[in-house]
Amino acid sequence: MSNEIQMYDKTTALVDWTIASNKPIVVHCGGTSSSKTYSLMQVCFMRAIQNPGCVITVAGQDVPNLKKGAVRDAQNIVAATPKLDDELLDYNKSNRIYETHAGSIIEFNSYDDAQDAKSGKRDFLFVNEANGIPYPIYEELHVRTTKQTYIDFNPTASFWAHERIYPDTEARDWITSTFEHNPFIEPSVKAKILSYEPTPANVARGTANKYRWQVYGQGKLGRLEGLVFPDFETTTDWPKEYKWRCFGLDFGFTNDPTALVEVRYAHGALYWRELIYEKRLTNPKIGRRLEQLGHPKNERIIADSAEPKSIEELKNKGWFVKGAAKGQGSVNAGIDALKRYPIRVHASSKNLVEEFSSYTWKIDRDGNPTNKPIDAYNHGIDAGRYAVQRQLIGSGGILVY
Repeated sequence: MSNEIQMYDKTTALVDWTIASNKPIVVHCGGTSSSKTYSLMQVCFMRAIQNPGCVITVAGQDVPNLKKGAVRDAQNIVAATPKLDDELLDYNKSNRIYETHAGSIIEFNSYDDAQDAKSGKRDFLFVNEANGIPYPIYEELHVRTTKQTYIDFNPTASFWAHERIYPDTEARDWITSTFEHNPFIEPSVKAKILSYEPTPANVARGTANKYRWQVYGQGKLGRLEGLVFPDFETTTDWPKEYKWRCFGLDFGFTNDPTALVEVRYAHGALYWRELIYEKRLTNPKIGRRLEQLGHPKNERIIADSAEPKSIEELKNKGWFVKGAAKGQGSVNAGIDALKRYPIRVHASSKNLVEEFSSYTWKIDRDGNPTNKPIDAYNHGIDAGRYAVQRQLIGSGGILVY
């Protein structure tokens, strides 16, 4: 164990591999719970101590995601590492900045656009969940980084790292990791991941999922066969100018999330983004989430008509909510309407990307796909379908182009 790691009681191989790299870019592509973010935050603290007066930027898609991920991991690392706590001078919670006695800082930031990313320089850069960050922002941050850049992500779908960084073997080390590289993983989490493996026992239990096993179990880039929307793309573009937009709401509670989705029609394509994706939301909480989002009360939301009581409660609070048109064949009609256009899902919408990557046609006894979709991985998709179907077909059932 190298001297710089000795301050930690627990580290994974990911820390050793990162420290051993002399490439300008170190990419961590891995499955869930492989300890990518935690290990890279350990590396960031090491770099701050080894390099007095250095600046380290941890960049995320937005502040809430940083707080739930990299910031929380950093706080847990400090709490578990007395030797590290001795090196730290202060943590400014408002500005999300750690400072060492030697004058180094670790700052946690998000950036609105490439122009915003041009402000400031740094010695080390950690781009957290990079598939949720547009390439122009990454490019501006990386070009202003003097020593080394770290990147991590789950390989739910191909994005700019695969296209622009992976081919350049001289400039990067590409590290693929899985939950098996994390000896400190919670047993319940490990059991959940193992349940996705397509073994006969898991198939019989109904937990097997080829796509989830490839991505979250094996850390591989994968896409299922038989997808309802096989040609969907992930994107970091979000059109500010559009011909129309619509909002859809699918109710959930204990087992299923409540999903609010916005879809914008621009450049001949449907751009999707999740706004709410959360379990155990009561109707008053949904209203508060809408207020927090700044959703205009006069802008229509098409909601699951199977929940008329919920729709009425939201309407009574002033929200413009209408029930979705349902009936025999409505699901397939909505799917057909959606498939008339290219579908582009914002990369920051992790749950929507997972749904589009997992939503498949049912298989018959001979192993052939049917024309009926599975009733799973569709909460956000259903929400968007309600809204787009009303926008394109209308309440009178007439397709509008």
